[in-house]
Parts: sequence; structure tokens; C-alpha cells
Amino acid sequence: MLSGATVLFVAVAGCAPPPPAAKKPAASSPKAVVIGEVAIVDEEKRFVLIDLENNLYVPAPGAALRTRNPHGETAHLKASPEQKRPFVAADIIDGNPAVGDQVVR
Repeated sequence: MLSGATVLFVAVAGCAPPPPAAKKPAASSPKAVVIGEVAIVDEEKRFVLIDLENNLYVPAPGAALRTRNPHGETAHLKASPEQKRPFVAADIIDGNPAVGDQVVR
């Protein structure tokens, strides 16, 4: 006859070990939101015109923006106060944006 302690040991020993804790994904940056695309690039004056299309978001002057294409990020921009819907001007901080690049915030 088995004692209560033996039965408890057998019951616990028969349990499978718990699965390893799932790794939490690394904290990622907030998802980039496409606000429009580059319509004009003025390399000499270092600015772009962004076509917001039907987007309701209008970046505030000084807002940081980025451009990207299928190969990756192409430039960093800073929204300027010049705005005439559906276009917004932005200064090129660095990089080489091209017409057709997506603009994200």
C-alpha cells in the first residue's frame, strides 16, 4: 500500500516540466504611418513637396518625417510652415529623397 506522500510524489513526478517561457518580442518603435509621397524634390534649395493626397493628417511645422522606398529609408525631413493642401513643404535634413518615395511619420 502506498502512503499519501508516495502518491503525491508519483503524481508530481509524472507531470511534464513547464514549457520554456516564450520570449517577448523586443520593444519595437511605433509603426510608421504613411502620410503621403514626395511630389517634388528641389536639391538646390534642399526641400521637398509632399502630396498628402486624401490624408487628414497634416504635420505641424517642425515635425520630424522620413522618406522611404522599397529598398529602405531614404531621407529625414522636417515639416515647414508652408502648406497648401494637398501639399506640404519639408526641409531635407539628410539623405536623398526621390519623387514617389513614401513619407512617414
